[in-house]
Amino acid sequence: MPVESGSKSSQDPCCTVVPVPALGGERRSYSGIVQPFAAHSHGHYVIGRVRQGSRDLELNGRTLCIDPGDLIVFNPGDVHGCSHNSEELFAYDSVTIASDRLDNVILVCPDSDAADAEKAFEALMEALNGNTDEEVMERTLYLASLLESEDDAPRPIAAHDDAALRTYAHLLGHLAEPASIKDLATAEGISGYALIRAYRRRFSITPLQHLMSLRVECACELLAQGVAPSDVAVETGFADQAHLTRMFKQRLGTTPAAYRKMASKGSLR
Repeated sequence: MPVESGSKSSQDPCCTVVPVPALGGERRSYSGIVQPFAAHSHGHYVIGRVRQGSRDLELNGRTLCIDPGDLIVFNPGDVHGCSHNSEELFAYDSVTIASDRLDNVILVCPDSDAADAEKAFEALMEALNGNTDEEVMERTLYLASLLESEDDAPRPIAAHDDAALRTYAHLLGHLAEPASIKDLATAEGISGYALIRAYRRRFSITPLQHLMSLRVECACELLAQGVAPSDVAVETGFADQAHLTRMFKQRLGTTPAAYRKMASKGSLR
């Protein structure tokens, strides 16, 4: 259960903390904050986004102004504190991540051109609302890969590139089977983070995102052959027809039933 401090009034300070076991950390949300935070550090990563208000952030001896929409990153050991500099109350969402989940890499606050990272952060926040541990972990690893310091990132490694290709072949040959980043990485003898990084470098998408895309493509072929959506969902590894419909609409903008009807008339084939 969440641990809350402060009243529930929108004007009163409030902090909500929800454990996220998959990350070895927590989701933390702050609202109505004006108090300063003394300099401190953590043994884990923190990735957060300012929702409202502005603050002067002291980070490892540097002073930064953080505003609504900004993504903030703290590595394990980073010394940080902040004070209020806005008429608006401060609101902030963040997630903490155990250091071993990210192979102890160095992350950096993104520059002004951070659209991909901002979308990835919002996708992670959405996944924390009831999605599976696998989805939460993959979205976290993807977000971290976008924030990784270029100075810290290793050069492409052929073995890891081969691992990405083998992982793709495995996913393609086992579309209807459950997939786990942990299991896929273990099969290659590398960490989940290393697999995500290598796979995204090779395919510009993460393994589970790619798997979902491959399943939808397979569903298209079956629907065009006249297979009922309920049967297609089973054959392509979706939890149920509703799951197929959600994923299908996100990628094609129409429902499986509508696609099947159009495809049977030759509209799409």
